[in-house]
Amino acid sequence: MSFMKKSAAALVLTGVAAATSTALAAGFQLTEQSSLGAGRAYAGAGIVGDDLSAVHYNPAGMTLLEGTRFQAGGVWIGINADFDSDNGMADENGRLKGQMIPAGYVTHQVNDKVWLGFAMTVPFGMGTEYSRDWEYGNRGTSAKIYTFDMNPNIAYKVSDFISVGAGVSVQYAKAKLGMDMGTFGNTGFGIGHAKLEADSWDWGFNLGVMISPTDKLRLGLAYRSAIKHDADGHTDLTDSDVLEMLEGINSVTVGSSASIKTPDTVMLTSTWEATEKLRLSSLIRWANWSNFDTLKIHNEVPSPTLGALSEKSIENKWQDTWLFSVGADYKISSAFTVRGGIAYETSPIDDQSTRMAVIPDTDRVWLSLGASWYATKDLQFDVGATYLMGVGDKDLYDDLKSEGGKKIGEYDSLDAYLLGVQMQYRF
Repeated sequence: MSFMKKSAAALVLTGVAAATSTALAAGFQLTEQSSLGAGRAYAGAGIVGDDLSAVHYNPAGMTLLEGTRFQAGGVWIGINADFDSDNGMADENGRLKGQMIPAGYVTHQVNDKVWLGFAMTVPFGMGTEYSRDWEYGNRGTSAKIYTFDMNPNIAYKVSDFISVGAGVSVQYAKAKLGMDMGTFGNTGFGIGHAKLEADSWDWGFNLGVMISPTDKLRLGLAYRSAIKHDADGHTDLTDSDVLEMLEGINSVTVGSSASIKTPDTVMLTSTWEATEKLRLSSLIRWANWSNFDTLKIHNEVPSPTLGALSEKSIENKWQDTWLFSVGADYKISSAFTVRGGIAYETSPIDDQSTRMAVIPDTDRVWLSLGASWYATKDLQFDVGATYLMGVGDKDLYDDLKSEGGKKIGEYDSLDAYLLGVQMQYRF
């Protein structure tokens, strides 16, 4: 590859990596690791004792699960990102076809004190897509982000009053992002459309404690560590007027890498059996999205004269987020339980001009319903449905305010629809 081609590719990569940091950091943490939990907006997650997702949410809650059990299911998510431009000429919708979030669990009671568990989950992910020729493609044209997490855990029942648990997460992450790179300086020549793809394996840990002051009331506290992914991959640049002019070709591929850190989280939960039929639960979760204050990017530059581009720090300015949830379960009969919940989740976007089109996050209200059918004493089926309604600021800017960016429109709706189904079996 010639010097000019590598120089252009290095410039492109810097811009694409900046956008990718936004996509990974804008609060698309997937809470949806249980179809049953979705029915009550995840209130009481991990300590209610009615499904195996305790392995993920709070491993101490495994001590509520007798014998050996298996659970498998998934939550389907569809989003709506309806953008209204101020000029009325660039309206778009960034929705991509719905995506399924699978989750599987196994738990085993070793004895009266020790439990083992294993979780396979997708804790982070998203997908958006706009037209390639969209006027504001510099704010992103497509994004797909997903993770796969394998999480063995152990729990110990200290007494009838307290249980503790811990686990290790081995996590794979992959991100794809496309965007229009605009023009080269004041020349009017288009740099082209860039698509970045990078992946990484790394690991973290989780801890949990569950306290039972009475046989009707339980409290839980859980922590999941941040995981730093040192991702490697490549960037494809296509439809480049600049490369066509300089080299007689219009596409190129260059190596890329970046360090990406997921948020660590702390979750406080409670559940209370108010009557024989009614259970009330709650959840408060803090997520450390300010981990993404800056993102360091490495570009494969061909010359010392481009050293300034070899290591680049991108300022993101995100803030930590909170999720507040309350929910209820009502036992209709020995065969059926229904549930519902409501929640409010804050967005990490503080400066509106940092919002990218490929992840137009905002504050959210959760409205949830669900039910369980106990087919036999060992076989259970659960369903849950949630509507996530975006509220608050939804502006989109053509650049950062600090770089002279101007508002170009706003999202008329930023909503998501969730539908989950799962099966549980006790051996």
